[in-house]
Amino acid sequence: MLKFRTFDEVLDFAIVQEKAAQQFYAKLAQEVQDSDVKEFYRQLTVEEREHEKRLLSLKGYAYALREPDLRDLSESGYLDAMPVPANVSLKEALQFAIRKERSAEHLYSLLADLVQQEELEQLFRVLSGQELHHRQVFEKRLALLEEEGKKGPSGSLEGLKSPE
Repeated sequence: MLKFRTFDEVLDFAIVQEKAAQQFYAKLAQEVQDSDVKEFYRQLTVEEREHEKRLLSLKGYAYALREPDLRDLSESGYLDAMPVPANVSLKEALQFAIRKERSAEHLYSLLADLVQQEELEQLFRVLSGQELHHRQVFEKRLALLEEEGKKGPSGSLEGLKSPE
């Protein structure tokens, strides 16, 4: 379990996770053949980069935390999403992404509960909501993929929009 002592450590951890997500989605975008899937992962890469920028902007920000303290963050489950093997299938990638987005959603929700400044709380609630939306898109895609598997192979993202 991770133990955070300061809010900066939490931010550093979240930034590293956003960078890891960017790398993961960028790698998937390079490896998949279907142009719709490729574009989908490229868009996710851009969105995770935006999350990173938002978090970086908080470095050095004057903030205070509500109770309970940072111990709750170690229970967020964020690490459950790492690591991913290099030869991941689309189905496995979606399963990983669902875990990652669920964990990120929980992390940002906890951060929103801990900060006292309204603008920080709103930022973390927005990030949590975006991660929830991403997860829902992945869950829908996974269900479609599993249904397609029953009917025959298909690699399209028919019926899916960009997560944001």
